[in-house]
Amino acid sequence: MTLTQHKTGALVTLPLLAEVGEAIADYLLHGRPAGGEDDHVFLRSQAPYVGLTPADSLYWVASRAFARSGIVTQNGTGRGFRVLRATFATRLLADGTPLPVISGALGHRSITSAKHYLSADEIHMRACCLDFVGIEPKGTRS
Repeated sequence: MTLTQHKTGALVTLPLLAEVGEAIADYLLHGRPAGGEDDHVFLRSQAPYVGLTPADSLYWVASRAFARSGIVTQNGTGRGFRVLRATFATRLLADGTPLPVISGALGHRSITSAKHYLSADEIHMRACCLDFVGIEPKGTRS
C-alpha cells in the first residue's frame, strides 16, 4: 500500500496485512456510504459523503474508536493518531525493529524525528545502564 504523508508530502509504501485488506474490501463492498461520488477510499459516514481529510479531524475518528473499544490510555487523555503512532513505534522497537525502519514506516524524513521513542523501550534501555561495581560513592572510604 502506498500513501502520501500529510505533513511531509513523501510517499510511503507499507505492507498491507491480509486481515486489513479484507477489512477494507468488506468496507468497500458493504460499509461505504452509497451514492458517494468522491473517489477517496474512505468517506464520511454522514452526508455529505466526501473523503476524510485532516480538516475533518481524523482525530475524532480515532477518538470514537478508542471510546467504543473501552481502551484507557496511561494518563487518560490521549485518544488520537498520536497515541496510535506512538504505540506502533514502541511495539516495533520492542520487537527489535531498527530505528530507521520505524522512522520510515512513520513517514519521518530522518531518524532524528523517531529518536524520542527510544525512551519508551525500557527493556533495551536497561541494557544500556552501567553498574557501580568498583565505584565507591564519595565519603565512604575508610
